[in-house]
Amino acid sequence: MIIKPTLAEKMTIFFDQKNQPNERVTMGLITLQPGEKSPAEGFARHDQDEYSYVISGTAHTILEDGQDLLGKPGDAQLIEKGEGHINYNDGDEPAVVVWMLVDRN
Repeated sequence: MIIKPTLAEKMTIFFDQKNQPNERVTMGLITLQPGEKSPAEGFARHDQDEYSYVISGTAHTILEDGQDLLGKPGDAQLIEKGEGHINYNDGDEPAVVVWMLVDRN
């Protein structure tokens, strides 16, 4: 299966339990436009570890404890399960990030 998202799409799910047999992994791509924040309010939290890789643009990850992790093209991050976080783009171009949620158990 080949999935080709467009930059107009905010988030695309590549693989999840609906289209592949491993329900412990979800993979997708998010495009944050300049000035965009996700989620718009509060912190995102997952029951799985989140791995991400910045393809283009810059994307900040703000952790609940106040750490600001700046992701540039080629950078990878790990957000451990349950850790509150916000992603935002303060750059001039869209930030494109591939992400994967992985259940360790």
